[in-house]
Amino acid sequence: MKPAGVLLAAVALTLVAAPALARQASASNGERLARRHCGGCHAVRDGVSPLPDAPPFASLYARYPPGGLATVLEEGMLAPRRPPEEGAPRSHPRMPMTQLDDDQRADLEAYLRGLDPRRPAPPRPRL
Repeated sequence: MKPAGVLLAAVALTLVAAPALARQASASNGERLARRHCGGCHAVRDGVSPLPDAPPFASLYARYPPGGLATVLEEGMLAPRRPPEEGAPRSHPRMPMTQLDDDQRADLEAYLRGLDPRRPAPPRPRL
């Protein structure tokens, strides 16, 4: 095979393999983020939160419906990816908004989902 052919084959293999190499969300990274950004007020593991009215993360799931974690995070805990067209973003009182990139958001969500003992219903098959 000529050098150009080898290069073309390598590029093609990279393009085919790239989706398989996509980053997986990491609950352990999410816990580290929670400790850094949220641990001053919330109990990140078991125990009592440093701020009495801040719910411990172990029981946070009880404040949202199954599958509603992303909505809760977007409505006041995480700064929006894009500012709203009008007005201020929705926020929780006394809750500072945290700016995280997409990978960090995914990691934090993976950590919080792992604390939720409820399991979402499996998707229904389409007929």
